[in-house]
Amino acid sequence: MNEFWYTSQTMRAIKGATYRSFELLSPTHLFWLGLTLLMTIWTFTWFKKQDPETKTKAFRILTVLLLADEIFKYVVTLATGQFEWQFLPFHLCSINLFVCLWNTLRPNTTAKEILYTICIPAALIALLTPAWMPLPILNFMHLHSATVHIMLLLYPLMLLADGFRPNIKNIGKVLIFLVCAAILAAGLNALWGTNFMFLSRTDNNPMLNLVANIFGKFYVLGMGLLVIVVLIIMYLPWVIPSKKKA
Repeated sequence: MNEFWYTSQTMRAIKGATYRSFELLSPTHLFWLGLTLLMTIWTFTWFKKQDPETKTKAFRILTVLLLADEIFKYVVTLATGQFEWQFLPFHLCSINLFVCLWNTLRPNTTAKEILYTICIPAALIALLTPAWMPLPILNFMHLHSATVHIMLLLYPLMLLADGFRPNIKNIGKVLIFLVCAAILAAGLNALWGTNFMFLSRTDNNPMLNLVANIFGKFYVLGMGLLVIVVLIIMYLPWVIPSKKKA
């Protein structure tokens, strides 16, 4: 089988557990970061100028692309005998596929709030510290991972460009969603031995390694505190101006 069709697990099984095709801030990584920056600037600027009908179509197209990208992963991994339960969309990033679909079908404040507070930082962290470093750029899983996270970042940015403004009064709904998602992930992890939402281990993510080193056996508690810090950061830009206005 050609390396184009390898998953990270297959690549590591062949070339070693510590093998990496590219490093953080290497030319490959900087290419994706640069493309992400250009795409976010262009999409935000373009989207603001569009009429409501075009905006609705854009959300629908992006949602279809997200789902197609995800389904493509399942088709290839099943066809090549590499499918793992770990590939299902119950990670902190991929679970937002359901939220994007929900908001596209029935636009609502709760979905928008979740996508802003959870999807944006999760997608950014994934792009800044990619888990697909064992794979070369000419690889289906590398291309899937990079493009799906870029699109997950673009969707909530389009919501902001459309006029959505986060409200800290809705943080309770976000926390309820997070807790429910974490309970589901923990249950599936226990059932399948997976690592959804990184609840079981860090998988060598630099940021999560730092959490594990600080909190040790209380790693999950550290994860919870990290989430709280992220939520504070995400809401600060909207809380401070409202207080000044008041």
